[in-house]
Parts: sequence; C-alpha cells; structure tokens
Amino acid sequence: MTTNNTDPRIKILIGVAIVVLVLGFVGIIWAIKSESAGSANKGTPKLVLEIAKFDFGDVSMANGLAKKKVKITNQGDGDLKISRMQTSCMCTKVFLDVGGKRSPEFGMPGHGGAGSANWSQVIKPGESGELEMIFDPNAHGPDAVGPITREINVFSNDGGQDGTESTVTFSGNVIK
Repeated sequence: MTTNNTDPRIKILIGVAIVVLVLGFVGIIWAIKSESAGSANKGTPKLVLEIAKFDFGDVSMANGLAKKKVKITNQGDGDLKISRMQTSCMCTKVFLDVGGKRSPEFGMPGHGGAGSANWSQVIKPGESGELEMIFDPNAHGPDAVGPITREINVFSNDGGQDGTESTVTFSGNVIK
C-alpha cells in the first residue's frame, strides 16, 4: 500500500493555480471574441461633402467677413471621427457644428490656428454637421486685392483610415 505524503497545502496551491490558469484562458478567449465582435459592428465611415469647391465671387473689403456653410455627412455604417481641421491661409478660419456642439476655431497651422490638440468630433452613420468657413478679405492689408484661392482640410477616419484628408476649396476676388 502506498501512502501519499504530499502536504495538503501543496494540493490546495496546485488546485488554485489550475483554476487561475483556466479562468485566465477563458478571459483571453472572451476578450478576443468581444474585440472581434466590436470591430465587426464598427462598420466603415464615409465622409461626404455637400460641395467640395465654390466661388465667393467678388468679396468686398468694405463688407468684412465672407462666410459659407457646407454640409458634411457620414454616409457610411461606422462612426466618422473628425480629428482636426486646418486652412491654407491665416485669413481663413473653420468651425464644425454637429448636434449642437461647436468645435474650437481652426486655422492655418503655425499661425495660431491649430485648434485644440485633444479635440475630436464624431458624426454617427446617417448624421450630418456643418463646416462654417470664414474668410477675412482684410487680413492681408488694404492693398491685397485680386483673385484668391483657399483650402479647408478636414482630417478624419473616412473609409476606415485614420488621418484621411478631405478638402473644400474656395475662390473669390477681393475688391476694395
């Protein structure tokens, strides 16, 4: 007859270790399945601009700021995340309004127009927002008249790719 001289505390420790390992594997499998299910439900966002190019025509310095709103829609089936915006000139500013929330002011990088580094805005599938573009014809001084072309760049996860750039271009003719 064989006797087992193993200390009962050792048996308990081995049992606890086995339970911890099993629970750990179950937790890992559950996390992998949850992540897969979450990404399958995310879908792909699709940024659609109402217009990508427009002309202000004559912009009078005497009349001050020229403003235009352009609708931006998520026609995809995943959340569209706008991560930042910028303009091509310090004479131009842009805001994004979505569901009653207004973004900080964005302008030309390096000229006080960086907006907020921590800012982002989500547009849900089927929902829209408005880009408000503001051009100051007096920004370049009293003699800066003539034709202009400016860009507004919107960075998002369009198509499921972070950092995708979409552009609205406008032109005009600055007059005194």
